[in-house]
Amino acid sequence: MERDLSRKKVDAIYELREAAEQKVLAEQRLSRAPSSEARDALLEARLTLESKTQDAIDVCHECGQPHLPGSGHS
Repeated sequence: MERDLSRKKVDAIYELREAAEQKVLAEQRLSRAPSSEARDALLEARLTLESKTQDAIDVCHECGQPHLPGSGHS
């Protein structure tokens, strides 16, 4: 079970990273060529990033260990 949890954490981190990269790309597209489609794409990217951030938080909290600032855990 711990191995499954570790894998879920890794997957969540990679998905979060991908969402952050997509948001940056959407911001760049909007700044280069403003349009309603570019604004919609940025909004979608922001919502996806927010969702993936919450997913990563949820997976991290599944370990059941206390989460204190500056304390690491697996």
